[in-house]
Amino acid sequence: MAIPLEGTPYLASRQVEQEIEARLTKLEARVADLRAGGVLDTDALRNYYGRIRFEQVAESNAIEGSTLTVRETKLAILKGITIDEQSPQYSEDARALDRAHQRLLELATIQTSTDNAEVNELHDLLLAGQVGAGMFRSSPVRITGSKHTPRKTREVITAQMEEWQAWSRQHAGIAAPIRSAILHAWLAHIHPYTDGNGRTARAVGNLQLIRNGYPPIIIKKAERERYYDCLSESDGGNLGPFLELIFDRCESSLIGLEHSVRASSSSPALETIRERQMKQLEIWNTAVHLLGQMIDLELSGAVSSVGGAGTVHLFESNLSLEDYLELCQGRSVPRSWAMQIGIRIPALPPLEALAWVGHRTGAMYHRMGQQGGPSIFWSLRNPDGFPQWISDSQHIVYGHEITSKNGNGDAWTAYVGESTYEEATTSELARKIVESLLAASAKAN
Repeated sequence: MAIPLEGTPYLASRQVEQEIEARLTKLEARVADLRAGGVLDTDALRNYYGRIRFEQVAESNAIEGSTLTVRETKLAILKGITIDEQSPQYSEDARALDRAHQRLLELATIQTSTDNAEVNELHDLLLAGQVGAGMFRSSPVRITGSKHTPRKTREVITAQMEEWQAWSRQHAGIAAPIRSAILHAWLAHIHPYTDGNGRTARAVGNLQLIRNGYPPIIIKKAERERYYDCLSESDGGNLGPFLELIFDRCESSLIGLEHSVRASSSSPALETIRERQMKQLEIWNTAVHLLGQMIDLELSGAVSSVGGAGTVHLFESNLSLEDYLELCQGRSVPRSWAMQIGIRIPALPPLEALAWVGHRTGAMYHRMGQQGGPSIFWSLRNPDGFPQWISDSQHIVYGHEITSKNGNGDAWTAYVGESTYEEATTSELARKIVESLLAASAKAN
């Protein structure tokens, strides 16, 4: 199918559209298999909504600055209390967004195309009667950290939202993930409200998925910077990175739903096992974060002597327990970004590398005593745009695959090619990675 981008602020080459179509086809095939197997049915979806209810509210509000945990969010919603030592507004925001999400589930049962009336209703609920709730703004706004400046007047905003609504009605039948991404990013681009635009856009994006029988997605605070970067790209006319993010989150939600179905027969013993698994995940996350900090320290010292600059952007872990367990079983999950490294040295081309987390290869699995788990892999910036990053096929970064023993974050094993493995501590591994990046930078054309 051709992806209809006409009438939106986004343009894409046919090559990029083909890549997107391939990713979409794979996702929809998995959805079809789950439906055929009875996993993705109404009861399973209802149970999944209940399971992620408070996490979804906590994470969406956290992107906007709330510091309530999932547990505190649950208390604020169910007990109606204000959490001690937290801003009272955070508790109110949690209750308001939950009301909007519950209404969203009701709207999803109505098979229609999303229009401005639905958007305004959701916005009115999540702003809970504040000034401007459910009304397009009449004053200018600025988006913190963004180069995009939304239009100022209500007349222009209304005209843009009417165009948004017309596109929604005309393309009601396209694939839910595509529709979700376009309406979400486009609404954020217009920024029609004084406040609450992000929460409204995320709710509207989920409405498209739920209305079409998909589980809702959660964009977590941990991937806030990736989320904002993708929206910034879409503001400039490149929807590819945002589509990629939405596909990733859709795949994660399907994994979460499958785990939700399996967890329906829980027991105290299984809960104890789950707690141990969570501790293993925390050790892995801490080890990866420490590795990134050491790479940052090594890189900064190395490039400053030649007038260059090195940056290491650490992504907060967005590897859920469900994703972690899938990796331990050797199954694929959406790429979890660990860190992005950039090197800029005068008179040399810039170099960017992305470390992401996937499951251990068969060879590494055997090397680690037939124990599954996560591994770090490397990608480089894709000049074609979609996907954003492509495999480091020339292996310019040290360690084609890097992992650590489960439960031991300072004992790393790296596959360096030709059936050769090397063991290293965190500091030793950081130094070797930086040395490989500097060597690659020196050889770049």
